[in-house]
Amino acid sequence: CVFPVSPKDLETEKSRGDSFTWQVTLEGRAGALCAIKSFVSRCGDLLTEEVIQRLLPPLPCAVDLLTQLSSVLKTYGSTLKTSSVVYRQRLYELLNLLPPEIYEGIAILKELAADLTASEIQVAASTFLLPPLCHQDDLVILSPLLQETDHRFIEEQLLLGNGIACGSLEYDPYSIYEKDIEGDSVPKPLPPILSVINSAVKLFGVVCAHVGEAQRLFVLEQLLDSIKHTKGARQQIVQLHVVSSLSSFLKYLAGSKGNLGPEEVRRPALALLMGALESPNPLLRCAAAEAWARLAQVVDDGAFTAALAQVSFDKLKSARDVVTRTGYSLALGSLHRYLGGISSSQHLNACVGILYTLSQDSTSPDVQTWALHSLSLIIDSAGPLYHMHVEPTLSLIIMLLLNVPPTHAEVHQSLGRCLDALITTLGPELQGNSTSISALRTSCLLGCAVMQDNPDCLVQAQAISCLQQLHMFAPRHVNLSSLVSCLCVNLCSPYLLLRRAVLACLRQLVQREAAEVSGHAVMLAKDSRDELTPDANIREVGLEGALLTLLDKETDQKLCHDIKETLNHMLTSMAVDKLSFWLKLCKDVLAASADFTTVTCVDTMQEEEGDKGDDASVLTTRNDDKSYPFTNPRWATRVFAAECVCRIINQCENAHSAHFDIALAQEMRKRDSRNDFLVLHLADLIRMAFMAATDHSDQLRLSGLETLLVVIRRFASIPEPEFPGHVILEQYQANVRAALRPAFTSETPPDVIAKACQVCSAWIASGVVSDLNDLRRVHQLLVSSLTKIQAGKEALSHLYNESASTMEILAVLKAWAEVYIIAVERHKNHRQPLKTTTYLGTLSRLWLAALQDFALLTLPSEFASQLPVEGGAFYTAETSENAKLHYYNSWALILHATALWLTSTGFVVADPDEGASHLSRPVTPTSMCQGSSSGATVKSPEDVCTDRFHLILGISVEFLCSLRSDATMESITACLHALQALLDVPWPRSKIGSDQDLGIELLNVLHRVILTRESPSIQLASLEVVRQIICAAQEHVKEKRRSAEVDDGAAEKETLPEFGEGKDTGGLVPGKSLVFATLELCVCILVRQLPELNPKLTGSPGVKATKPQMLSEDGSRLVSAALVILSELPAVCSPEGSISILPTILYLTIGVLRQTAVKLPGGQLSSTVAASLQALKGILSSPMARAEKSHTAWTDLLRSALTTILDYWDPELDEISLLTAITVFILSTSPEVTTIPCLQKRCIEKFKATLEIKDPVVSVFSREMFVIGICLGFCKTFLCDFIGSNKKYQTKFFIFRFGAISILRVTKPNNNDLILWSKG
Repeated sequence: CVFPVSPKDLETEKSRGDSFTWQVTLEGRAGALCAIKSFVSRCGDLLTEEVIQRLLPPLPCAVDLLTQLSSVLKTYGSTLKTSSVVYRQRLYELLNLLPPEIYEGIAILKELAADLTASEIQVAASTFLLPPLCHQDDLVILSPLLQETDHRFIEEQLLLGNGIACGSLEYDPYSIYEKDIEGDSVPKPLPPILSVINSAVKLFGVVCAHVGEAQRLFVLEQLLDSIKHTKGARQQIVQLHVVSSLSSFLKYLAGSKGNLGPEEVRRPALALLMGALESPNPLLRCAAAEAWARLAQVVDDGAFTAALAQVSFDKLKSARDVVTRTGYSLALGSLHRYLGGISSSQHLNACVGILYTLSQDSTSPDVQTWALHSLSLIIDSAGPLYHMHVEPTLSLIIMLLLNVPPTHAEVHQSLGRCLDALITTLGPELQGNSTSISALRTSCLLGCAVMQDNPDCLVQAQAISCLQQLHMFAPRHVNLSSLVSCLCVNLCSPYLLLRRAVLACLRQLVQREAAEVSGHAVMLAKDSRDELTPDANIREVGLEGALLTLLDKETDQKLCHDIKETLNHMLTSMAVDKLSFWLKLCKDVLAASADFTTVTCVDTMQEEEGDKGDDASVLTTRNDDKSYPFTNPRWATRVFAAECVCRIINQCENAHSAHFDIALAQEMRKRDSRNDFLVLHLADLIRMAFMAATDHSDQLRLSGLETLLVVIRRFASIPEPEFPGHVILEQYQANVRAALRPAFTSETPPDVIAKACQVCSAWIASGVVSDLNDLRRVHQLLVSSLTKIQAGKEALSHLYNESASTMEILAVLKAWAEVYIIAVERHKNHRQPLKTTTYLGTLSRLWLAALQDFALLTLPSEFASQLPVEGGAFYTAETSENAKLHYYNSWALILHATALWLTSTGFVVADPDEGASHLSRPVTPTSMCQGSSSGATVKSPEDVCTDRFHLILGISVEFLCSLRSDATMESITACLHALQALLDVPWPRSKIGSDQDLGIELLNVLHRVILTRESPSIQLASLEVVRQIICAAQEHVKEKRRSAEVDDGAAEKETLPEFGEGKDTGGLVPGKSLVFATLELCVCILVRQLPELNPKLTGSPGVKATKPQMLSEDGSRLVSAALVILSELPAVCSPEGSISILPTILYLTIGVLRQTAVKLPGGQLSSTVAASLQALKGILSSPMARAEKSHTAWTDLLRSALTTILDYWDPELDEISLLTAITVFILSTSPEVTTIPCLQKRCIEKFKATLEIKDPVVSVFSREMFVIGICLGFCKTFLCDFIGSNKKYQTKFFIFRFGAISILRVTKPNNNDLILWSKG
């Protein structure tokens, strides 16, 4: 609508309207271009191919209008000049942002060249055009006004000159919302005429790189001619614009790995740069030197590069004027910086020789400065090749430092850069003790000392930088005390660059020697009262406090970052040893501007008149007499102090256990009063968290709530020794409530409410609060938030966007989910329940709606068309991308809570309205969740349950099968617990059991989790889900068998069909077998803990005979869980299938028994041995052992298993474990397994051998196990012979036999009872 559709319409426009009409038109079209520019720059995610194609149509017409602006201006007068300039600016800015391929066919290069050489431009803007085109390191040799200072904005006004102010919003109102340039804190729009040149220069570099060589040559020659045809000041302006454009072009070409073209194109570019290198403008010479190196880079020809170097040599040898010498000396340094290929010894010697000569030209400090700066670039780029020049260069530097007057500060700065580069080149060699190295090191220290005495702040900064490098490579040879003193003296210098150097050095020092640096600073403060400025209050608050004070005053972002990093390093190294000091420092910062200075612990046992009265009583009156070392610090400083408190707590976690054990801390404090532990400062921690959480600054409130959350999580379980059964945090209940209550007011921002909800749920879940009235007060805060959500959009603040509302709602639902999870756990453990059932109806609908949203938002991009057009329950379509982060932070606990709720209902739809609701739009009390449409299909309760089942299962599988590296333990654990809760109910188990493919997929996902996550808790939770899946499969097989048995026609059939895996053949197909997938997973667990079980790893066909080992507690639990699963597998198979898996199961079970049969005192069995015996009993007792089709094969395999156990007999193994295993075989298998003569004889020999062992525990155990066998009729024939030939055993055997028969007849024990009886 804004731009004409075709060139013909544009021609028609020219003949209509008047001056005012054209002014309005140009301003409107400039505004349209600015809108497109804003969209492109800020909405990159939306800039798809389709959108780009829709942006293309206006561009050709916009460029056509640009080409005809000159005729429009002639027709309607100069009143349109400003509007036309703004139009050009907007068009150029837009084209700069778009991919160049879009406008490659649009002829705009000619217009750019015309703008760059226009005659009406009378202002030279080198200060704004050239610095981005220069190398940042080269700007230091130019005017001090270009260097960064605390008053940079004011100094920039002086640079423009001609009475034109910089940074006026009337030039460009849109700059208010533009992205700030790095280092700028305020918008600084240039006058439109300069902005046009700036944009044209940038666009020229892009467009010229995408045109043909012929057109490129034509444009470059045209620009060269335009300089030749102008004179005087006008020529300097044109040259400035042309060289800037060429530099932009070469920079873009080098960045895109392009090529300049043939010799014809190089010639005009070279002529333009040679002219600029001899320009009287130092900034233009600097940019030309950079472009000189870029030219060699894009030509990428060794001969051409050598020719450029030779031109520089010749010019430097023949020229005597300052301008030429400075320009070409810097050009040499730039060539070396970008092209290491010219750093052959020949070129290096020539460069160094020429620069040596120039640096000693005492008649021109400028030549010395530029030559020395170029020399520093060559030293940096040459690396090891420069070693042969180190000694003469160092001698030259020392000589010049001593001879050049201090008034020539710029020469001394360049000398400092050369010295810094030399130290870097020498590197760790400076640690050597040889005579030559010692001499070099002494020269370096001498040079640093000379620069430290220079009155110029930048020279002093360079000295500190050199000492920093020396300390890095040769720390033993740098006087740390002297260096720290120098740093402290200059810590609050009025010069920004000096302060930056000080903090950069301090940051490095404290990484290695934080305590020493802090000690030297304190000693300096005590000894030197005059040297330190009053701002550096080291005497009272130490170096750490002085840094905090400096942080509060600084506005430079880089400096603030270095201060924070320095303090963080010092905190990490020293906080535990200087706990009271650091906590007091943080407390002073937080209390300096707080409305209250003390927070008392309230006796929560006293009678309370009202809910608010007890919370208000934690505040005391302000103590105005108390002075603080910090005066009204800024909120950012206080936020950092609160973050430091959290870091201190984290540091103490890795230190002595007494930091979180008040009884031990008090005892150690009595032994030595110097001992200091965090738990003794709990009142201060609560006080600081309270002060921050109740501040007026939202950022500080967030930090305070985070601190409170950390305190709750770390100290909630610490008992109070004076009051058994209580914890130490109970005395601070009123303080916590008082800190939380202000966060739930109607004026509170959503992010603060979200954090407060997290603290609320953590406080309730911690179990600290035992009194129901106290619990109700905090619980009521969450209730108020839930009520606010139920009220709908009207109750949410319209000051914030929809994404903020999503964050708040999900935080509330996550908090309620955590509370509900804890409530269920307490109910299971018969502890005091939490009151959540009242709101479960509402919460369950909201949770399901949130999970539905999360499932939709995590769909792959190819399913984007399935997303609801109007958005989800808690997000709008426009904010879906921003909302994803909030859903990612909340979904896991909501999923777990929803699964627990569905488990409690047994997947029974209690609400009759639920069957008629859509899951995608659940019926919720909040108006944000849309109801089902009138024409919707009514779903049955079965369909509703199925939808919910697949929703939870789908989210869990999608998350677990593609775990990202940033996935939290909390999310993984919650997801696995949700699956456990889901499978606790028969109905979901029936779904899993009846769908074998679904079960296999779940097992594969869990296998992947076990492989990618080493956490024992996650692996144990995964194994529990595996066990439940196997139980579901067992139930399904049993149900099918039962149904077949009770079938009316079953009696008429000769044989019933086989159910279970393996069917009639016994084959298990990988990828399609549930049992095979389970075996893979269990083998993974067992081999990780016991690698000897894998024959491929041990190189032997069976379990390698190694010394038994005792597994860790976690390893034992994992192995035990895997064995339980293995023992359940035969029940999932058909008789033939059970025969297929039985050898593997027996091999693994007996292998675990052999590898973990460690002798323990008192005849105890290790947990893994007990688990393997229990699994062995389960396998031996399987109905498949007695089934007609599998009985014979099972009997043979079980005999082989018993033989394997007998073969394992070894003195290093625990005899009790092996005897128990034999007894389990005797008790649990049919007699035909153990009564064949060969096995019978070997078993009796083992019993007989253990009877002779001197160890009384083993001997007694052997007798008991043998008598159990006798009671069951084992080896009666042998018994008579054995007793007849061993008279001494007759009486004992008959006594044991009588007792055993009595016990067995009365109790009929299982295997566990036998094991316990054998121990006793």
